Amino acid sequence: MKGLARSIRDLDRALFRFVFGVKWTPFTSVMRAFTVVGTAGALWGFLAAAAFLFTGLKPSHLVIPWTAIAASWTVAEGTKYLFNRARPFIWDTEIAPLTKTPSSSSFPSGHSATAAAGALTLSILYPLFAPVFVLAGFLVVLSRVYLGVHFPIDVLAGVLIGTATSGVVFAVAALVW
Repeated sequence: MKGLARSIRDLDRALFRFVFGVKWTPFTSVMRAFTVVGTAGALWGFLAAAAFLFTGLKPSHLVIPWTAIAASWTVAEGTKYLFNRARPFIWDTEIAPLTKTPSSSSFPSGHSATAAAGALTLSILYPLFAPVFVLAGFLVVLSRVYLGVHFPIDVLAGVLIGTATSGVVFAVAALVW
């Protein structure tokens, strides 16, 4: 079992080094922008509110995404206390992050949890715009590794939390609405 855990850790670090090693100045600006707007699910909350206002003011179309985003952020942030994983720039002091460095644990990624919850719930509620939501979610998730503040497994765990949380929110909403 230790061998498997070591292999996963080594793969995680190798994937991190690969993604973090790919640098292109125009793309770095895009990644920084997506990380900033993805903080605490702000992008998704704003998109949900805008869609709600412009598509008929249906309460479930605001409550479902906001609840999923808030719940996924809460679960991800709470989970950080259970794992206390060092961020890449702490694990390897030669890594110079390209954004403000968070002080919280690396695992799981809160940005990724809210990105998955926001992109998924909004894609289901507004399927015409699903490609845009999914692309924006992917860019938020990728930005965390690209900028040097999360390992790939951190963002994968965040995506899983956001996906699971969204599923629970939709299940509860089906009972209410």
